[in-house]
Amino acid sequence: MSRRAFILGLVIVGLLVFSLYRAKYGAKDTAAELMSVEAQIEDAKREKATLETELSHMSRREWIEEYARNELGMAPPQPEQMANEHDLDALVGVPVDPVAEDVQDVSQKGAPE
Repeated sequence: MSRRAFILGLVIVGLLVFSLYRAKYGAKDTAAELMSVEAQIEDAKREKATLETELSHMSRREWIEEYARNELGMAPPQPEQMANEHDLDALVGVPVDPVAEDVQDVSQKGAPE
């Protein structure tokens, strides 16, 4: 019985040593993965700061006006380009009501046979 207990004890100690070895290297792998994720987080924070800086620069009115003028060929409207709502009918025509137009088409064609 004593010999069995000794062998069982050795097997248990061997399993514990092996488990400790695996846990140590598992922790090392986890630490390396954690450092990698933390580095990715830092990169994302730097990129976010850069993008926020670009956004604040590009949302300035002066930059938008400069871009519109240089890249899109736009300019502030001239007084002759302005129209008020009362002049729109003369400029673009009287608006057409599509529902009334459909009813008129049906009444002109007559009832279906």
